[in-house]
Amino acid sequence: MTVNIPAISRSVVKPRLLWIGQIPQSSGPDLRRLLQNIEVAFEPRLSRGAQRLRVEPFSAALVGISNSLCSGIADCESGLEEIFDLATRIPVVIWNPDGTVDDAIAYTRAGACHVLVGELDGPRLRSVIVKSVDPKTQKVDSFETASWRRSLIGNTPAMLELCEMIQLVAARRVTVTITGETGTGKEVVARAIHAASNRSASAMVAVNCTALPANLVESELFGHSKGAFTGAHTARSGRFEQAHRGTIFLDEIGDLPLEAQGKLLRVLQEQEFERVGSSETIRVDVRVIAATNIDLQAAGRERRFREDLFYRLNVVPIHLPALRERREDIPLIVDHFLDKMAASESERPKVLSEDALDILMHRDWPGNVRQLQHVLEKACVLSGSRPVLIPSDFGERRTSISFAGGASTPSEPSVRVTSQGLDFDEVVARFELSILNQALTITGGNKARAADLLSIKRTTLLAKLRALEERSRPGSPAADETAVLVLHDDEPIRKLIARTLEPAGYRVLESTSPEAAAELLECWKHQIRFLILGSDGSDHASVTVDRLRMYSPNLCTLLVSKTAGRRVPESDDPRREWLATPFSNEELIRSLKRLSSNVGTTLAACSI
Repeated sequence: MTVNIPAISRSVVKPRLLWIGQIPQSSGPDLRRLLQNIEVAFEPRLSRGAQRLRVEPFSAALVGISNSLCSGIADCESGLEEIFDLATRIPVVIWNPDGTVDDAIAYTRAGACHVLVGELDGPRLRSVIVKSVDPKTQKVDSFETASWRRSLIGNTPAMLELCEMIQLVAARRVTVTITGETGTGKEVVARAIHAASNRSASAMVAVNCTALPANLVESELFGHSKGAFTGAHTARSGRFEQAHRGTIFLDEIGDLPLEAQGKLLRVLQEQEFERVGSSETIRVDVRVIAATNIDLQAAGRERRFREDLFYRLNVVPIHLPALRERREDIPLIVDHFLDKMAASESERPKVLSEDALDILMHRDWPGNVRQLQHVLEKACVLSGSRPVLIPSDFGERRTSISFAGGASTPSEPSVRVTSQGLDFDEVVARFELSILNQALTITGGNKARAADLLSIKRTTLLAKLRALEERSRPGSPAADETAVLVLHDDEPIRKLIARTLEPAGYRVLESTSPEAAAELLECWKHQIRFLILGSDGSDHASVTVDRLRMYSPNLCTLLVSKTAGRRVPESDDPRREWLATPFSNEELIRSLKRLSSNVGTTLAACSI
């Protein structure tokens, strides 16, 4: 028997959108005409809108933030929280005409699928709403698959937050300042912002402000006319003109001379300038991204950087995390660099052994991603044709101590003193290294938990690891060698001191904290004759010196002023000298010689 099933007539059901709160003014096209294929319902109050979303079928909701949306701040927070509770099943769009980038980030984290700030234009509004009510029409434009994302390696929360920020700021011309330690990839992030923006078809011009000659800074940035100065045989366009309709990246902006900072401020405000030697005003459309590894606000207080320029540059600050703060990304970064190196040499990529990867995961990487890249390049060269990289390729020499009977206690040491004697410092260092390695193994490399296991501070653990690593590497101070300990938070000054003293026969040890300096003094209290300490003139330096002299009472100290041109105080301590910044190589050497002669025969160990 055949049963005839009647055809079911299906009508096309329009997607439904609930618009809550503020509605765009009549400056744009009519909203209903703009969304003619979408059924739009309006609800002026937030609380009523949340109730309708719970009981009525809607495809999406749009909340227009305004003062009339609810009766008070508490009601708004409660109503938005209720709306976002529904965001798992109903896409929620937020429109805040007075919103900022920080507001957009907060709404996105709360659960909004799209955040609109500023005035709305018709095409943009329609695109967002259509994507929200009908996911089938939504193109895959997540930053997870975007082309600019490929250069940003890592999936830790810090990296995902960075990508989220890039996606939010890329579409706008807003000025961005990128901060972070050396080697964290500030230029890589700047290029990602440019690639994700609507300026990607135009050029991104990168400028290293440190490398610009002081007398040619303005000419390099803004160009010059013919005959503007000796050697200007032809007119030349500057970097800002070259970046017209694109992006200019000002790396190490803190090194820009004060004279050029004033002209840069005008360009940022007016988008116009004059070439050197010309009165013709040139207008440009340039997006500015700046980067620095120094504290620009502190530099402003010290009159080394214009405060008004800092506030103009720091519209959207982006801070890049250090590599040690996202260790989980190291395996991905390693694979990326190994693949890149293999492609450049037309070879098969090398791989890391588990022990080698464990070593890289546990290092602190003061040079961050750039240092990791160089270490991998060196390891690939040293490994020859071997396809697997092992710990020895990274200069790792593990020290192990075997305990008698499988375990030992402080009352039953595994080391015995014989008639031939032993090196006490070396034996103690081996025990310390063994204990630290055991704690790190138990905690999977988590230094904070390892420090808790050993009942010490995390900073103490890090300092001990650095000191023991320094002791184990080739070239450590010999018993009769004069060593200089440099305690300064400014890396360029530390490197300058090292480049000056090492050719003169000194062994230079660097530190950025009193804790780490104390550990180094414990290791080499007989070799370290001089301490070079950065000081701002406060009592803090004296406290640090007194603390470190507990380890080495006859320590000769050279205090280096942190403020350029600062008058240094006189000292009645023969073991203490001052040196004003900036200083020359000769002044540094003379200061150490004078310091040594001040103490005379009383401190023969300090003589040069």
